[in-house]
Amino acid sequence: MPSWMVGIDTGGTFTDLIAFEVESGELQVAKVSSDPSDPSNAVMAALDELFGMGIAPADIASLVHGTTVATNAILEGKGVKTGLLITDGFRAVYEARGWARPEATDLIDPFYRKPPLLAPQSLTHGIPGRMDYQGAELEALDDDAVRTAAQALMADGVESVAVCYLFSFQNAAHEQRTAEILAEESDDWRVSLSSVVLPTIREYPRQSTTVIDAYIGPIMQLYLERLSDRLVEHSVETPQVFLMQSNGGLMRITIGARFPNQTLLSGPAGGVVAGEELARITGQQEIVTLDMGGTSTDIAMITGGRAAETSEGKIAGQDIGTPMLQVRTLGAGGGTIARIGPDGLLKVGPDSAGAIPGPACYGRGGELPTVTDANLVLGALASDNVLGGRMILDSVAAEAAIKTHVADRLGLTVVEAAAGILKIVNTNMAVDLRLAFQSLGEDPRKYMLAAFGGAGPLHSTLLARDLKIPKVLVPLFPGLNSAMGLLQTSVRHVYLQSSVARLSEITPQRMNEIFARLEARAKEDVTEEGFTPDQVSIGRQVDMRYQHQGYQLPVACPAGDLTESDKPALKAGFDDAHLRVYGASAPDEDAEVVTFRVIAEIAVPRLELRTLADGGDASGAQIATRAFYDLETACFMDAAIYDREKLLAGDRFDGPAVVQQFDSTTVVLAGMSCRVDAWGNLIIVTGDAS
Repeated sequence: MPSWMVGIDTGGTFTDLIAFEVESGELQVAKVSSDPSDPSNAVMAALDELFGMGIAPADIASLVHGTTVATNAILEGKGVKTGLLITDGFRAVYEARGWARPEATDLIDPFYRKPPLLAPQSLTHGIPGRMDYQGAELEALDDDAVRTAAQALMADGVESVAVCYLFSFQNAAHEQRTAEILAEESDDWRVSLSSVVLPTIREYPRQSTTVIDAYIGPIMQLYLERLSDRLVEHSVETPQVFLMQSNGGLMRITIGARFPNQTLLSGPAGGVVAGEELARITGQQEIVTLDMGGTSTDIAMITGGRAAETSEGKIAGQDIGTPMLQVRTLGAGGGTIARIGPDGLLKVGPDSAGAIPGPACYGRGGELPTVTDANLVLGALASDNVLGGRMILDSVAAEAAIKTHVADRLGLTVVEAAAGILKIVNTNMAVDLRLAFQSLGEDPRKYMLAAFGGAGPLHSTLLARDLKIPKVLVPLFPGLNSAMGLLQTSVRHVYLQSSVARLSEITPQRMNEIFARLEARAKEDVTEEGFTPDQVSIGRQVDMRYQHQGYQLPVACPAGDLTESDKPALKAGFDDAHLRVYGASAPDEDAEVVTFRVIAEIAVPRLELRTLADGGDASGAQIATRAFYDLETACFMDAAIYDREKLLAGDRFDGPAVVQQFDSTTVVLAGMSCRVDAWGNLIIVTGDAS
């Protein structure tokens, strides 16, 4: 019987694979260069490495993929030409972007430009027809106007159409009829309906999310179809091929093609899930994750063992209302480029050298200096340690790039310029870490910093010292941690439906009807994914608010048919949630129900880490000593070099030290101590965090 679970995470520089044998607990890992032109090439290359280890395609029971295809299409502006049909008279809704203002940093940037509309005004058409706020038809849909708009969009070369009418979440009839007409005019279009993509209140987030779905939909569908075909060509025929969703759950690849907006944080979500697993096994319930890869850094807060979630995400300036894990992303990675800006000052990021050509030291044609080049010059990285020695870094090329493009232009030595590059990128990450804590009103001294990604452990101890975070955790495979997270979650689907009413006035029958409709959708998807209804765990929530508020909070709702007797408990739950989050509540005031939510989860086999053999003396793992530049003292010092594979549970050592392994490198600064826990995690004590 097939017994291997495989997780494959596509990053900007590397594509990571981790394979887990359920019965024995055996682990196999692989890391290959990403291929931006076709990410499926790197996926197949990683699988080929796995097959070379003696694991046959027929041995794979399930495969989980974390992908950045949808995200990159938005970041690079490479989605398809998209049209937008809206209720006549509301053209300004999308362009106004919810009346959002630029961030403070944008206001002082003389080169700032507003993010482009993915569906420009020239491809937006107003359609007569109107529903009221309760879903009653006020004006019939103008079929002829839809046909005229369709013909105009066709003449403009539009490939995908987003449809977002007022109050369609209450009554989707007009959007459904519009889809029928569009299909009659052309069967080549992808049509995204807001009543399907995000049937919730607030016109702008719903509209923006629907446009994103239409913009990236054909790209994502083509990629997933190509990937499915290539898996079959490689004899990987398990029906259990999943995608990681932005909410940290899995969905079958076939459903992912229909709902691409739910995969926008597919890659980063894997790292957050792995962070939650680290919180569980270590007992450290407060963790901030720092996932620093080749092109970007993702930061997430885990409080009480659970990652923060949001329905107000933003990617490349585009707003998305799909429920997702709350992740802050900034352009800081190993491949982040350093250059002199128009003002004559040193800038680091946000652009990256990516996988091709990569940093100058990769020897693939890159000429601009990057963060990786700076780490190599300053001794944090070894020339012969990347990918277990399969990739040799060129220190001469790194020095030349820094000298030519930074040091000579600023009148600095190469070492001074490299140190400046690291100081700037660390400052950028420290700012975002502080903002992550401030946004939740949390104290960094209560948290542990979990550092992963290929570059995260290189920078984590400096960041922790800066923010007074007392401990840093580096997992067993930091460079593969996001791929590991793909195998540490469950299949999960979230279904939403807004229907605003006072709690005292809405009938239990109406509430039961909405929940029944959402649960029916859940059962349909579960059946399509090959599961049975008895495998599904259904959870219910209602988003509630006090009257006249512009925000709401989720409250758990009991299963089964609701009655009037259930309403007091819902109100009390909301009062408690409001008091906990905002420090105040109004038990004597009526509340409104806003959005109904059904969460369907199906447990699947999970990766469980095995404990390491006991050690206690790290001296056997030390393999060398080399000069390492300390940014705080601005001088080189001798650092002990350790081989991660030789470290055992209970081993301890002090900094300055560098821990090398196949997929990453960890820096332990002078004055810090490190121990290895039972699961192989490095626990670094940073010193006094008072």
